[in-house]
Amino acid sequence: MVIKHCGNYDVIICGGGTAGVLAAIAAGRAGARTLLIERGPFLGGVSVMGFYPHSFYASSGKKVVGGLPQEIIDELVKRDGSLGHLRYEGGHLYALTPVDCEILKVVLMQMVIDAGVDLMLNSLIRDIAMEGTRISTVIIQTKADTFLASAQVVIDCTGDGDVGYMAGAPYHKGRQDGKMQPVSLVMRLTNVDLIKLANDIPTETPVLWAHKPRSKIKTPVYIRGVLTPWEGTPEYQQLFTDKNHQIFCLAPWATDVTVNTSRLVGVDGTDYKELVQAETASRIQIFRIYEFLKKYIPGFAESNMVGGQFLGVRETRRFVGDYQLTEEDIYAGRKFEDNIGLAAYPLDMHDPEGGNVTFTPIGGDGSYGIPYRALLPQKVENLLVAGRCLSATHRALASVRSIAACMVMGQAAGLAASMAAEKKITPKEVNIKELQKKLRAQGAILE
Repeated sequence: MVIKHCGNYDVIICGGGTAGVLAAIAAGRAGARTLLIERGPFLGGVSVMGFYPHSFYASSGKKVVGGLPQEIIDELVKRDGSLGHLRYEGGHLYALTPVDCEILKVVLMQMVIDAGVDLMLNSLIRDIAMEGTRISTVIIQTKADTFLASAQVVIDCTGDGDVGYMAGAPYHKGRQDGKMQPVSLVMRLTNVDLIKLANDIPTETPVLWAHKPRSKIKTPVYIRGVLTPWEGTPEYQQLFTDKNHQIFCLAPWATDVTVNTSRLVGVDGTDYKELVQAETASRIQIFRIYEFLKKYIPGFAESNMVGGQFLGVRETRRFVGDYQLTEEDIYAGRKFEDNIGLAAYPLDMHDPEGGNVTFTPIGGDGSYGIPYRALLPQKVENLLVAGRCLSATHRALASVRSIAACMVMGQAAGLAASMAAEKKITPKEVNIKELQKKLRAQGAILE
């Protein structure tokens, strides 16, 4: 096998999902020679599956997320790809930010390119090489060739923590018994009568309505419904394991909606065989759910299914960092001396046993800090992590895995990596006050 060398970099980012894209833009703009490696054909990960990037505002009304995440929303608004931040009265969030996932794919790609980042799509991290406790080389597999690249600093944004795992960084998976939050596959449906759906389905929180591009009337943007009236149907009993099963409908468009209601429990997203089985089972499951919706649920009778993106995995590896973010930190709304940003999404716990979804609010002012130390895995000196593989407890992850929080982590990790590479120091040696000063200047830390 011939291995080709594709370059020596300041920063290599493994994984082009939500955190990885922000890390790449931040590092590239800071002047670091940056390589971003993504296993799929586009960037954005979960953020381009049809979800909204909850939440830029705390329950107190305080804005907590700015910087690059806000720049992305501003760019989407210019392109009719977002309605901006909408006040949400009476829900578990203070505000919602509807985005068009297809336009978001374009915006993220353009921003990465404009930042001067080298990009490898459809590329897998095949292996790494170590020199002592330092990652010396990343080995990349593409359809055509095998490449190797080296960097001063590596950022693991793979979600599953693949690079940190290869490097021997200690980690946890799931709660104490090893069980993890279930996986889901969302689907997009067209030609949905959103007004009928909003008026006729039972809801646990108010429906959010708004004017959308090319629409003369207000239509629903967010519906958190329950399927309780249809529990007696044979289809419900075959499809859902819980009572009062929730259906989350996100609609930045006038007649199209992304539906998040599927669920598979007992899946380890790091096990290849389990992942393949879950991908196939979920694809079949969402089609059966689509048939159920058309048959029973108001507003879906004339709808068409245009597919689902890829399986959404909520939890796998969480690294043991210099600090572990806990649910107690979130309940208290705790801030840290080494904050690299704030998060404001409640604990969104999907029961590993297959029960219903619960939301637990954040204490204090409705936001908590993300400490830089939680991005520093132990035993690997030139590695940073960002995204859902950070150092956090099982329950804390139910909040900090949210899209906006991953954006915050990504920007901070990319900037910290560029600083470490420039000074030829490890990420742990980065001056936190200097990093915070730079993040404040970029609008990423809001006091």
